[in-house]
Amino acid sequence: MTRYLIIMIVLLPVFTAQVSLSGDGRRIQSVAVLTFENLTGEDLPCDLTQVVCDHLEKKKFEIISEEVLEGFFVARRIRRTGLLSRTTIRDLGERLKADVLITGSVNLLSDGDNPRVDVSAQMIDTLDSSICWINSVSYSGDDFATLFRIGEITSLEKLVTISVQDLLKDIPEVFEEKKEKKGEMGPFEIARAGFYPQAAKPGESVELVIEVMEISGMPTYINAIVFDKSVSLVSEGDGWYRGAFFSPATEGIYTLKIYAAAELNKVFFFDDLASLVVDNTPPVVAIEGRGTLISPNGDGINDYAMFFPVLLKTDILKDWRFEIRDRTGKLIRSDEGPAELPKTLIWRGKNDDFKPVDDGAYWGQLIINDKAGHEAATKKVMISVDRTLPDIEIVLCKITEDFIVFSVECNEASKIVEWDILIYDQGGKCVKKLGGEQDLPSDIQLQVKNKGDSLNRNGFSYSSEVRDAAGNMLTVEKEPVKSAIPERTPAQTEQEEWIDDF
Repeated sequence: MTRYLIIMIVLLPVFTAQVSLSGDGRRIQSVAVLTFENLTGEDLPCDLTQVVCDHLEKKKFEIISEEVLEGFFVARRIRRTGLLSRTTIRDLGERLKADVLITGSVNLLSDGDNPRVDVSAQMIDTLDSSICWINSVSYSGDDFATLFRIGEITSLEKLVTISVQDLLKDIPEVFEEKKEKKGEMGPFEIARAGFYPQAAKPGESVELVIEVMEISGMPTYINAIVFDKSVSLVSEGDGWYRGAFFSPATEGIYTLKIYAAAELNKVFFFDDLASLVVDNTPPVVAIEGRGTLISPNGDGINDYAMFFPVLLKTDILKDWRFEIRDRTGKLIRSDEGPAELPKTLIWRGKNDDFKPVDDGAYWGQLIINDKAGHEAATKKVMISVDRTLPDIEIVLCKITEDFIVFSVECNEASKIVEWDILIYDQGGKCVKKLGGEQDLPSDIQLQVKNKGDSLNRNGFSYSSEVRDAAGNMLTVEKEPVKSAIPERTPAQTEQEEWIDDF
């Protein structure tokens, strides 16, 4: 999409689109031409702005010099001329005696065997900042070629000249009849106007600040109207005025109107300069937590909790704050920001010093303030932090002629969600394999195939992989199975005691 200094239009290749609003009326004489904005991303091979000025002079327009324009912008500390306010354009026209302002952009300007030019321009009436003419052209050298490439343009300079001629061929030389009524425009403009605060509770003190920019004179009287009530303004010098009032008792949006009088008591009216929001309703906000059982250990599984704030009622926010607190209420982690709520908040199990927190329960809460001064908070969302690995052990607990029974002992705060267990015999052969995503079994039974080995309780081992709901994974490789069966000890024979009997 092509960008422009004041407005935006769409360019089509090898096509000219133009709008001319000129008619019989006041003649356009003095023209201020701003340097065309370079949108090519490269240095321009020629000064297209100067080519435009040369062609305008041939049409008998008076061109205001570049030095005079620069002096005007320097005096007003304007660094970017791409977007000028209506007040600045009026001031430029009054100070420099310019009837119109011409701005434009160079969208493409390339040399070579087939040069290309893409340029746009617009004319702005300095009286009321209305656009009275727009045009754009886009050409390449081979656009002019006929059979056997006769007529093809290979010179960029020549193509630029033709392009600018076509760009300016229908530029108006007179304004519409209505443009002659210059006296209807005031000798000053309202440059800035604002309420402080911009949103308030009913009956709250509000300050109104206004800046008036002189064009050809300053107001002899000025008054503000809010909610059909007059607000007195006091001059502070240099065009600044200040007033104060109490906000209306009824909720709503109130616009600022200003009446100002000039010489000969001619009154000028300015409407919708600023808006005051009167709000007596606290904001309504909610927050949803996802993945609030976390094991922030950097393994990529459940390393953080996510929160999604939602403003349930349209409001103008001033700021927000998100807090993580422990079970005692101590603040562990916080974040804050102005105005708009973030789409997502993430907590990675660390405190404000970026150190990992201890395992346990924590609570997250979002607090917001609107510009009227109301505060609202969400319900607290619990987050459980668990970095502890699951603790399980396989224990031989019973031997019968038909079965060997192993108990599965688990000491785990979080629920086990996935597990695999393998039992190996004395020779290292896997004799039992179990697994799943259900709860751990309380025991494992191994059927005895060779009853002669049923009483051999030594030499069993196991491997396991167990993951809890927090994401912690325990892996054990061929750990010896402990036995809970008491060892049998041979009965001790009673020793004969020597008795010396007489």
